[in-house]
Amino acid sequence: MKKLTVLCAFAVLTLVSISFAQIPSDRDVLLGAKGAGQAKYAENNGYPGPMHVLEMAKTIGLSETQKEKVQKIYDEMKTSAIEVGKRIIKIEEELNAGFREGLIIEKNIMSDAQDIGRLRGKLRAIHLIAHLKTKRILTDKQVQLYRKLREVDNEKK
Repeated sequence: MKKLTVLCAFAVLTLVSISFAQIPSDRDVLLGAKGAGQAKYAENNGYPGPMHVLEMAKTIGLSETQKEKVQKIYDEMKTSAIEVGKRIIKIEEELNAGFREGLIIEKNIMSDAQDIGRLRGKLRAIHLIAHLKTKRILTDKQVQLYRKLREVDNEKK
């Protein structure tokens, strides 16, 4: 009898933990406006990210004016990315709830999946545009130094 009680308790805890699984799995990234590879194309081709530029401001010799402009780009990117991230999470949660409650239909799946794809595309564009804008503020020399420093950082990882 004790074995059955323990087994039932374990089963209930397992089901509860599954139902509270993070939906979507990148929720923290979406809420934190973290790039998480969103702008890899830009980064790999010499378009610096605003967050990394701000972290390296002193090392790459940013002027105060440049720093203010990059900070503005970063702040705008972060605000927009968080807004889009919250919308993605809302749709993902609704989709998950529909399956959990057995109230899902094909039309809703198609619509939600398309909305999520569109929003994830918009999120990527937000990050890529921030890289484009940031590069416009830097000198060629600053971009070259940034790239060298990022290569060193990536090699350490």
